[in-house]
Amino acid sequence: MKFMIDYAEAWKINRNLKTSFTEQLVRNIRWSIFTGEVRWTEKLPPIRTLADALGVSMNTVRNAYKRLEQQEMVVTKPHVGTIVLTESMDKRQIEEELVTSIKNALYCRLSVEEVRDIVERVLREASEVKKKNLIFVYEEKNIGHRFAMQIAQAVNAQVEEVALDRLEDYLNEHRDQIEHLDAIITTYFLYAQVRSIARSYQSIIYGMTVELSSRVIDVLTSLKAGSTIAVICRKEESADGFVNLVHRMYPDLNVEVYHETEQSKWKKIARNVSALFASPVLTEKIRQSGDCPMLIYEMWDRINEQSMNMLKDYLH
Repeated sequence: MKFMIDYAEAWKINRNLKTSFTEQLVRNIRWSIFTGEVRWTEKLPPIRTLADALGVSMNTVRNAYKRLEQQEMVVTKPHVGTIVLTESMDKRQIEEELVTSIKNALYCRLSVEEVRDIVERVLREASEVKKKNLIFVYEEKNIGHRFAMQIAQAVNAQVEEVALDRLEDYLNEHRDQIEHLDAIITTYFLYAQVRSIARSYQSIIYGMTVELSSRVIDVLTSLKAGSTIAVICRKEESADGFVNLVHRMYPDLNVEVYHETEQSKWKKIARNVSALFASPVLTEKIRQSGDCPMLIYEMWDRINEQSMNMLKDYLH
């Protein structure tokens, strides 16, 4: 029972939002996967069980699972259920292949000592590599560079920054070098797009979660219960993490999400909300437009510590 109470709290549906229950559930589960609340290969609750726990219809849960499966975040297996699917599941296949190779070596009459020497030599050579080779995929250059530098310093890596709209061309142009990459890194928001573009390559694709800036936390904390805040984003997915965090940390606040193209509404939005948030690039664009008289705050500040530690564990 405790297992289900945890999910019911983490994926709680906000019935005051205009966003559909299915979309809310997709966002909540996706966020839990990237923050580590739901582990790789972990089985998700049965449809009926989760529907009862959240107080929604079975169709809502079923449709959410289907959406996640289309995004290659989960896989549903007959007589097993729905489990979290990530690139890390390939580790089992690698382990099986390694075991098979060792058995074949022994079968071909290499001694145990010879096999051990080979394995130790490979491990020693691998440990002598000082820096990991990573690609960080960004959508907005300024914040992409900031996150890439944080990753480079934290994991002692050589990080090349690649724009999302250039990723496919970059991979094609550097095809021979890609096999030597340790990972392709991006943010939680862009993970599905990056995975779709890079799916034919063998590199691990890792999605990082990010944290609210201290200034944003101060602003949110100062608002009265029932206040409404607005988020302006380029893509709805880029607001997912922010909306999820606000709902968890400040459940009494209302959050409205608007698209960059709705510039004609910016003045009206500013008049009707208590605070306005956007990504760094959009923040500057909105300020320069003169269409929004109120102060605008950047949403994100740094890579989430838990997410960074998980990346360190994987790379080392």
